[in-house]
Amino acid sequence: MEVIITVFILIFLTIVFFYFKLPKTKGVVGEYLVKLSLGKDIPNEKYVINDLLLNIDTKSYQIDHIVICRTGIFVIETKNYSGQIYGQDNQKEWTQVLSYGREKYRFYNPILQNKSHIYALSKILGRKDCFISIIVFPTANIMTYFDANVGSISDMKHWLKQDREEIFSEIEIKQIYTQLIEYKNNPQLTNEQHIDNIHKLLHKIENNICPRCGNNLVMRKGKYSLFYGCSNYPYCKFTKKIE
Repeated sequence: MEVIITVFILIFLTIVFFYFKLPKTKGVVGEYLVKLSLGKDIPNEKYVINDLLLNIDTKSYQIDHIVICRTGIFVIETKNYSGQIYGQDNQKEWTQVLSYGREKYRFYNPILQNKSHIYALSKILGRKDCFISIIVFPTANIMTYFDANVGSISDMKHWLKQDREEIFSEIEIKQIYTQLIEYKNNPQLTNEQHIDNIHKLLHKIENNICPRCGNNLVMRKGKYSLFYGCSNYPYCKFTKKIE
């Protein structure tokens, strides 16, 4: 009997181990840890919205967390990557290093990603001067210094509590929350549609079509190398590296 129980325990632990190794599961766990740290709404002081899907100008945006308080609107992007993280504020891609440097992976700069989220929110709220961007890596070691707010969960808590001038009244933050929660309660698209939109965007880029304005991407010569730039420049400044 003891052998059977031991076998069942080992099977259960194996399933749990592989389940939490899945990228999708790790992402959910990371967002949950941040959500837990943000806490619940405090009427007239703080309002929290998690996992907000928006569809603006035919483009979709998935925003992990929003905190609305009198000192501003905090837009938080969670990246549940492990290992070491290297990058620069304006660099298009950052690097994740695993296994003592033997494995390296590139991913899109979350600062730039969060800028697009703030753009979508500014279109809804009609103002641009009230947003604070925060990028959170719950389990990674950040190896480079960033001017932007990039850090751990404890860093996020510090930035949320930092002294700032109050720019909203109690009534205004309640109005902003009511306006945004309406999108949460009545989503314009599903998660599946959002993922499909991302695939379409990547397909456009692969076929040298600007994902921002729909014009062609043409080869240009930069100071150090060739690159693809939007034919609608300078009105559209999207660029694509030549691999």
